[in-house]
Amino acid sequence: MQSASLVPDDAVTLVPLSLDPTPLHPSPVNLAPGAPAGYAQSDLQGLNELARVLLTASNPAVVFPPPPVPQPNERSVKVARAKEAGNQRFKQGDWDEAIKLYTISAELAASRPVFEANVFARDELALALCNRSAAYLGKGEHVNALVDADAVIQLKRPWIKGHFRRGKALVAMDRLDEGREAFLLGLQFDPTAELTLLERHQDLQQAVNEVEEQLRQRAAAASA
Repeated sequence: MQSASLVPDDAVTLVPLSLDPTPLHPSPVNLAPGAPAGYAQSDLQGLNELARVLLTASNPAVVFPPPPVPQPNERSVKVARAKEAGNQRFKQGDWDEAIKLYTISAELAASRPVFEANVFARDELALALCNRSAAYLGKGEHVNALVDADAVIQLKRPWIKGHFRRGKALVAMDRLDEGREAFLLGLQFDPTAELTLLERHQDLQQAVNEVEEQLRQRAAAASA
């Protein structure tokens, strides 16, 4: 399919209009003073019909209903299937295969056509990258785990699981202060509602406590 060529600016004529908000006005939209020659009030017939409908509608949402609620489609099924397969490999400690499957899930989510609801691409991609971050951490590739966690935060900043993954990667890299800050930032976004999502790992507060204990031990060792 050929794309439409762009219309040059000099081919567009701006016509000044005026609006009469009176609902029963026969012509709510009119040519304003200074309109270019060659334009007549009759040119606004379609626009006036639309204006009258909007001005007289007691419930504009009925005339122009909101867009439909996005629904998952076949791509969503494929994204979820690859993610679930990755989860199975993750449970078995097969980090390489889990990473491959999470990558497939992420690529499927990221390649959604632009006309599909981007809420699915964002949520699916964030979940796949979050899981891949955990797999990278299990494999010992801490930098890759951190990169994925940062991407998750960019996609869904209020989601505390991204901050949890970032903190775990930083702690694994022995960047304890930064890891502690990542955990605390996650708690600030939602201190209670989503902690159940982390029950299979550790909740953020416990992670903070563990890092603080490591920091105390390090300080004690340095002062000895």
